[in-house]
Amino acid sequence: MAPAAVTGEPITRRRRWGAALGGTIVLVFAFAAVVTAIVEQDRGNPRRAAAAAIAAAALVPVVFTVLARVSRAPRPMRAVLLATPLAIAGYLGVGSLVREPTSSLVLAFGIAGAFVLRAEPVHRIPLRITVVGVSSLVTLLLSVVAPVGAVVIAPFLPFPALVVADIVAEARPTT
Repeated sequence: MAPAAVTGEPITRRRRWGAALGGTIVLVFAFAAVVTAIVEQDRGNPRRAAAAAIAAAALVPVVFTVLARVSRAPRPMRAVLLATPLAIAGYLGVGSLVREPTSSLVLAFGIAGAFVLRAEPVHRIPLRITVVGVSSLVTLLLSVVAPVGAVVIAPFLPFPALVVADIVAEARPTT
């Protein structure tokens, strides 16, 4: 399955990495707010936890806006409007099933980002999702061995994983 291509010049690898970096920077702040919400809830400060959770949720559309705009996605606002609730619901859903916030972050934001980051005809959504799934599994295993390491590395994985998947797709011979 190939995503709809954009007419015009293909996106450069530098721009693709720039989009991943920009989205990752905002995602780091959003995830820091999630961690703050969890810590404040554990400390018995529900008002501070709610404020941190609201801040995290408010940053999610910014994450996808940066990803879409920098990568020059075909319909950036449509992609943001679809990806934002998908990512939040996926994060909460997977997080409640596995009871581990880092791997659910990688999985939910990576899958949503797979549909936001501009794709050329050679790029494949299933490959993007597979690479994100592997990254999420690695994060889940890391959370068992080194939980603090998983918290630190998790927000840095979803969008670079998409770029790596695209690089792999570009290196494959076309059939």
